[in-house]
Amino acid sequence: MKKITFYAMTLFVSLVTSTVFAQSTAQQNLNNAIQSAENIQQDTPTAKGAAIQLAKQIAILNAPNAQQFYNAMFTQVASVQNNSDDVDYFVNEARTASQNAFSTAGINAITAELVNLNDILIGLTYQINDALAANDNTTALNLIPNVKSVLDKQYTTTNDLIDAINSVASSIKTYNVCIKLVDYLGNPVTYNDLHGYYAYNQSNAYFYPENYGDCYDNLAPGTYTFAAYNGYFSGASSTTVTLSDSLVNANGIIEVTLVYWSE
Repeated sequence: MKKITFYAMTLFVSLVTSTVFAQSTAQQNLNNAIQSAENIQQDTPTAKGAAIQLAKQIAILNAPNAQQFYNAMFTQVASVQNNSDDVDYFVNEARTASQNAFSTAGINAITAELVNLNDILIGLTYQINDALAANDNTTALNLIPNVKSVLDKQYTTTNDLIDAINSVASSIKTYNVCIKLVDYLGNPVTYNDLHGYYAYNQSNAYFYPENYGDCYDNLAPGTYTFAAYNGYFSGASSTTVTLSDSLVNANGIIEVTLVYWSE
């Protein structure tokens, strides 16, 4: 019997470890996707500054630096393209790793919009460059507000992208919870005649441990009350816990303590 119990516990720990690792990998990939999106936001103000500088060079100095503007715009285009590609890559890696299915369609649509805005920016850059080459400073100056508008749109669209990635990260986040049974002195209880454990959340949805054991797999974030079914001459206290990252131990598990009593 001891060998069977040991095997069951070993199997459970292995499964929990695998699940925790998979979810950790998914979350890390989503964090990488967010960082890639933030790179766009960090680069965009520089491009906008270059557009403003060109306007000053035309209107005040009458000495526009076309090459400087051209380089800045295509640096922005490269940043948006590369980081958008990275976002798509990382969220797909997260989807593959995650134990909880999710769609990448919403995120992919936003990165596609960013790339479409790149096309508009490229077109405006060529128009301004051609105007400056023809000494048509007026046309170039009149097009600069359109450039700033596109860059502003890329910035706000990137906000939407970060929000979408964070939404996915929240939706797939789960916790593994194990019951620790102790006596009134806080000593671990090695034997009991309880008839099992259960938990319920604030919506009164009930959850039960895997394989009638003492550990729950993949509980969504929220507040849960953990309790035990009384034995013939025993029982245990209930405990209400709000699951959070701060409660996760080194093994990737949240440990919930119930106090055991016996007549």
